[in-house]
Amino acid sequence: MTQSSEARLGQVLVREGLITDAQLHAALARQNPGTYVPLGQVLLEQHLITRRQLNLALETANKRPKLGEVLVRNGSLTADQLQHALTQQTKLKLPIGQLLVRLNYLTDETMRQALGAQLNVPFIDLDRTTIEPILKRIINRSYARRGSLVPVAAVGQSLTVCMDDPTNQAIIEELNHSTGYVVTVVTASHDAIERAFGRLYGSPADTAPPIEGSLDLITEDEAIGGKSKYVDDFRQNKKADTLVKQLLSTAIERRASDIHIETLSSHLQIRFRIDGVLEEAQLGELQTVCNQSAREIVSRLKILGKLDIAERRRPQDGSFRVRVDRRGEQAAVDLRVSVVPGYYGESVVLRILDQKGIPGSIDQLGLSPAATERLRQLLRRPSGIILATGPTGSGKSTTLFASLMTLYRPEIRILTAEDPVEYVFEQFSQSEVNEQIGNTFAAYLRAFLRHDPEVIMVGEIRDEETAEMAFRAAQTGHLLLSTLHTNTAVAAVTRLLDLKIDPNMLSSSLIGVIGQRLVREVCNSCKVPYQPSDELMREFFDAAPDGLLFYKGRGCNDCHLTGFHGRMIVSELWVPDEEDLILINKGAHFDEVRESARRSTLSMADDALERLAAGRTNLEELIRMLPYTAISEFRQRRLGHPGASTASPAA
Repeated sequence: MTQSSEARLGQVLVREGLITDAQLHAALARQNPGTYVPLGQVLLEQHLITRRQLNLALETANKRPKLGEVLVRNGSLTADQLQHALTQQTKLKLPIGQLLVRLNYLTDETMRQALGAQLNVPFIDLDRTTIEPILKRIINRSYARRGSLVPVAAVGQSLTVCMDDPTNQAIIEELNHSTGYVVTVVTASHDAIERAFGRLYGSPADTAPPIEGSLDLITEDEAIGGKSKYVDDFRQNKKADTLVKQLLSTAIERRASDIHIETLSSHLQIRFRIDGVLEEAQLGELQTVCNQSAREIVSRLKILGKLDIAERRRPQDGSFRVRVDRRGEQAAVDLRVSVVPGYYGESVVLRILDQKGIPGSIDQLGLSPAATERLRQLLRRPSGIILATGPTGSGKSTTLFASLMTLYRPEIRILTAEDPVEYVFEQFSQSEVNEQIGNTFAAYLRAFLRHDPEVIMVGEIRDEETAEMAFRAAQTGHLLLSTLHTNTAVAAVTRLLDLKIDPNMLSSSLIGVIGQRLVREVCNSCKVPYQPSDELMREFFDAAPDGLLFYKGRGCNDCHLTGFHGRMIVSELWVPDEEDLILINKGAHFDEVRESARRSTLSMADDALERLAAGRTNLEELIRMLPYTAISEFRQRRLGHPGASTASPAA
């Protein structure tokens, strides 16, 4: 409430004879930014007026405290943050409290506890509160849903109601008149209110939000024209069928790569991995329905994945397929299911394998022009080894598939060994590793050499035998592509030497290594300039850069309030030159090889700085994803010339 509104309210109370001028001035004296309490609440605490008198005065003054204003006045929120949230509220149609939490301006509990402290509204642990079923006769389900509230207790003529927005006086007045009770308001976290609503009223599956578009669940047998024995069993439980469809449809619509379903003591925790980061799914009423059907959802997913639904003690893995309607066309999306037993029950992770996201060539990877051209030159080589390095989830396999698509033409044979085969391509002959029956990477490589291929792709070089067979294939006239888990491109040398590869063989076969990371891209729809913290700037720059603008996303409907939309590759590409190979061949110390490789490497620091200068990412994202070696190189770069590489021309 603004100062003019406070004064107007005070004048009404004085005019009505409820308080004196001296009492008003004493109450206003307590109004300061550090310990702000609304004037009406101060008078209530001093027992100078009743709540009913305050409500009447507020109606007369035509001003009630709003949630956003209270949080700004008590210092929990800035005015700019509130204004941005109000702008987004017109698009997203969410209560302001929920929106502030989704924007990460406040945690749900912090917001409600701060609000409760200022408005004298108790914050309760609703999950531990017993709610008598008879209470749903006092407030019916539709009204409780519309008002985002749950009746908690009725004692005598007093009714305690837990409200999502305890500042909504209109609802409180309606309840006073319609129920005949004197209403006392408490609050709790939004999720706790949803769970309590489900316990009291129940939430049938048909009350959940409708599915966007069309999505059908199909099994592997159906996909190849057969009939699965599980189909009839699956369709017997239409509620679980509907819930699984809604979860998958929502995840695919939001561009999720994984769905994490974790069974906890009182509910299911459902999170989506979007652009590499886990986010709460924000399912609204659907979350309540899923909480009530946790075991059914897990069972249906196990059935779809052809897993043993009676086995709850061991991890299991499976797969199934969904058919999605996209602009009138049917598209198949594969899903891999991983089930792991936990303390409270089984947890499920679904990997969404949507082939539409696979680039058709290296031109679609989004590498820098220099890196794209140099990689294209490497792919023209008739033999040798090209490696993609980086941690798990850095897009190495995507880079390899884009390279294979660039290489493909009808007159060559391409063979792949993968663990597992996630994306199926008609252009390649793909084989899946199964170590239980002896189908290892090394075993496939031996077989591939008798299959007359021009190009071989091995999912990962992870042991000595695979490494030896890979280099043997490269020396016999084949182009071999694979991945390696190293922190930098040049560190592949150390890793291969650890795998007992002879330095002479290594220097004669290794033709290029691309090291990469995936960083989130700032959302173009809500991109705004900002100034990073001094501490963060010191991580990247010795002195404040001139002419370099920084951007972040404020959060909008397009990016689901995260400020990021999509990811891009930040890479380094090392093409060993003659001096590098001489050092490797004579067994030089790694520090010498690394120093020499600076001349022949397109630096990750240059690539990141170029994307930073273009406003496509920010320092917070770079420090989260880049290796320390790349961050330290920032200090050595001349600002104003992002992308200027110290590397020599392509060999």
